[in-house]
Amino acid sequence: MKIRLFYTVPLLVFLLLFGVECIAFQNSPLFSTEKPLEMELITSLSELRRSESDTTFFMAKMRYGNDDGSWDSLEVELRARGNSRRSMCYFPPIRMKIKKKKSKNSLFEEDKSLKLVIPCQIANPFNGLIVKEYMCYKFYEKITPYHFKTRLVNLTLTDQNDRKSKTHNITAFLIEDDDKVAKRHQFMISDAKPVLPNTIHDTTAVRQDIFAFMIGNTDWSNTGQHNVKMLVDKNKIHFPLPYDFDMSGIVSAPYAIPYDYLPIKTVQERLYRGLCRDPELIQYIRNQYLTLEPQMMDILDQYEAHLSPYDFKRAKNYLNVFFDIIKNEKLFNHQILSKCRPNNY
Repeated sequence: MKIRLFYTVPLLVFLLLFGVECIAFQNSPLFSTEKPLEMELITSLSELRRSESDTTFFMAKMRYGNDDGSWDSLEVELRARGNSRRSMCYFPPIRMKIKKKKSKNSLFEEDKSLKLVIPCQIANPFNGLIVKEYMCYKFYEKITPYHFKTRLVNLTLTDQNDRKSKTHNITAFLIEDDDKVAKRHQFMISDAKPVLPNTIHDTTAVRQDIFAFMIGNTDWSNTGQHNVKMLVDKNKIHFPLPYDFDMSGIVSAPYAIPYDYLPIKTVQERLYRGLCRDPELIQYIRNQYLTLEPQMMDILDQYEAHLSPYDFKRAKNYLNVFFDIIKNEKLFNHQILSKCRPNNY
């Protein structure tokens, strides 16, 4: 088995190159800071929920705060996304578009297509779920350069309908468009289904497999591109780009249940779903995760104020258990190496 570039590069060199890469492509003012964005949005939630079209967008008004304390406004276009969440949630997930001429010289000039991830329900605990899902994206940033950029949002959402308006103060976050990620790495977005495992960059695949195990996520598929976009390079090698982590164990959303065909009863149970690959490669990635443990814990600590004491303690314990597993040879072999799925392609 040929092990590709990142496996042969020492971890320190990888991290240095990764840092240079990030600096070189940090041209989006929207994602240039970790500071939460202050945003106001006026729309009709019922209108968004009713529409089943993926191409019909509805006009909305948005105001946002700049770093200097000033506020600007933009006209944006919105549509709901995600069929299951649209039917069971008060707030549907949102796709946002901004016309090029309207975004010029604004914070959104480089980001004209975005996802806005918002709580499923009005109840305050759902804000904590959003923060925990957001942290999953921040965890993944530390693991591989092939990730989405995100930004936390303090959102004032006004639901405007025929009878009366209702305003909600909620926590949300923005996700850049997958085309931006592809452009940053000079890749394309692949629409291949299935994606054959032998065309997937092995090192990136194992990084993602162990990441999914870390956060307790089983709601994904590389071959079927389920909750995964595939970047593809000029040599037709695919690089997984995972998203939508609300069904993971570390988030522990009340609506999250595992698929019936999986040998777990709750999403809190971890299950390694990676394909069997070179054991030396898996050990190499294991060592990378061990090196990154302090950074993962720092991310969790950074957002402690956004979580209830119970949620913070539970999330920290969930991460600690993961690192206990990969530090222990017997547990690592039993829960990861021996659980890989046969590559029958």
